[in-house]
Amino acid sequence: MPKVEFRPSQRAAQVPPQTVLLDAARQAGVEIESSCGGEGTCGQCLVRVVNGEVDSRSLGTLPQAAIAEGYVLACATHIRQEDLIVEVPPQAELKGGKFASENEPHLVRQELLPKQWEFDPLAVKWRLTVVPPRLESGISDLDRLTRAIQHDWGKQPVEYSLLGIRKLAHTLRAAEGQVTATIVRDSGRLHVINIEPGDTTLRHYALAIDVGTTTVAIQLIDLAAAQIVAARSDYNDQITCGLDVISRINYARDPSRLEELRKRVLDTINRLIHQIAKSHGVDPHEISNAAVSGNTVMTHLLLGLNPEYLRLAPYAPTLLHVPYLRDAEIGIDINPQAWIHFSPSVGSYVGGDITAGILCTDLATATEDINLFIDIGTNGEIVVGNQSFLMACACSAGPAFEGGGIECGMRASTGAIEKVWVDEATGAARYSTVGNVRPRGLCGSGMIDLVAGLFLTGWIDPAGKFNRVRPCSAIRIEGRRASYTVAPAGESAGGKPIVITETDIENIIRTKASIYSACALMLHQVGLDFTDLCHIYIAGGFGRFLDLENATVIGLVPDLPREKFHYIGNASLMGSYMVVVSQDFRQRQLELARRMTYFELNTDPAYMEQYTGALFLPHTDPARFPSVKAQPGV
Repeated sequence: MPKVEFRPSQRAAQVPPQTVLLDAARQAGVEIESSCGGEGTCGQCLVRVVNGEVDSRSLGTLPQAAIAEGYVLACATHIRQEDLIVEVPPQAELKGGKFASENEPHLVRQELLPKQWEFDPLAVKWRLTVVPPRLESGISDLDRLTRAIQHDWGKQPVEYSLLGIRKLAHTLRAAEGQVTATIVRDSGRLHVINIEPGDTTLRHYALAIDVGTTTVAIQLIDLAAAQIVAARSDYNDQITCGLDVISRINYARDPSRLEELRKRVLDTINRLIHQIAKSHGVDPHEISNAAVSGNTVMTHLLLGLNPEYLRLAPYAPTLLHVPYLRDAEIGIDINPQAWIHFSPSVGSYVGGDITAGILCTDLATATEDINLFIDIGTNGEIVVGNQSFLMACACSAGPAFEGGGIECGMRASTGAIEKVWVDEATGAARYSTVGNVRPRGLCGSGMIDLVAGLFLTGWIDPAGKFNRVRPCSAIRIEGRRASYTVAPAGESAGGKPIVITETDIENIIRTKASIYSACALMLHQVGLDFTDLCHIYIAGGFGRFLDLENATVIGLVPDLPREKFHYIGNASLMGSYMVVVSQDFRQRQLELARRMTYFELNTDPAYMEQYTGALFLPHTDPARFPSVKAQPGV
């Protein structure tokens, strides 16, 4: 088999002929980002073939000068019979930022809990006294344990796993019959998932897990006290295979790539578990329960289910409600007998992260008030309703706010410009960055501030085009291309200017239009308007950095009294916690999922009308945004 060597890392892999070069890089342990999922459209996997011949279908999309120098797209290039030497440019390597704080306090939102709720976890630890064996009784160890459990819990059927039975004899004798059983109660049956010698009831832990397209977050929960011990988050390792769910569905067409995506998200989850467990002196095998929430695609990928049919009409998922699975079947590194609860999905693109998230809002209560829930991410999900009805939909917001498709875009990590102010007279920008370091790029909140500031000061028009009449040193016009310099080369960390182009602004407008128009159409379908809303809940990590005034200026959110808006952070994670600690919340979540009507935007021609109307700043109908219209200069 041909050998492929990657420079400058000097890593290599031997692969069969006709292997895709991107796959060979992954096999060699070389990370090359391909945010389009290997479709050959993003151009991020550009590499140079130094020695050897390849078959590349990317040559027609690259400039002739680049082709002459040996450049190809790794995702669109197949290896021939001979050995290769491939140079990976520095900008093609994955440089995903990490969360600076070990403990993310914004993830711990216990104030979102209802004032009154019953602590009733699925998994409980119970101290037992098991009678010693007697020669004359002839009773087995398992029968003695079962009798002790039924003495306290009543004559319910008790079930065991083989792993638990294997260590039963030693455990019962280690502490002279004083043991602690970890029991899961379900449908009138008791499932014993662990037996420990002595009294370990005060060391009982669970996990809440949010599997996002961009980030994965976990909470370690002390079940003995129903308290969140800590929370931690990190970027989903799947990012290198695609920024959004469609890109990852495309990437997963090959079974080996589907398995790669499953392992990548598992590696992310398990890495976080080990970090948080170690820092708090917890053995991961002391964790006996977990609730997992994620969108429908992420759930499929975590379980290794083919997601292909989620993107093809009639958009049928393999499943919406995942049955209880033991951890040994999934691979999360906790007690292998732990039962894992997956939050139920509603449709192909409205998943368990939403049914978990709305548990934290009035949408889950008996209220007549009409409320709106918006989860802003690469896939925007919306729920509207009250106790009488619930409607949900999803819109393809795209990865712009995560940095995808933006020339100097990046995720909200160290060095990202997160706040921007534009001077009305000169057009110059002031900014602040994550970590207060030299800027490396623009993240979503910075983009919104910048576009809003440029619009309010008259440096761009409602279509997002730069003012070509007023002189401004920050605006550069080169033929049909126009750009605005946020930070000059001398100020940036990379020595290159950080700019935003008209194409970038167009992508941002498309993203905001997608979210706003989805909300407007949902309300229109039930004969309502934005003015009928009592509360608007904004969920997702992005929401906590959102400047509401600027989000209104660009038309991302409706122009309503600001007191109606509520930032609830990672509601998916908080809802997962609620499911772990109370079976009442779990039943409520299942009922919410059953009540929710999934609305498919792709099949409604009215969505395109709403979307087209929102492709301006803030909208083609200025009357929808009176506070923006009243601003000087608009």
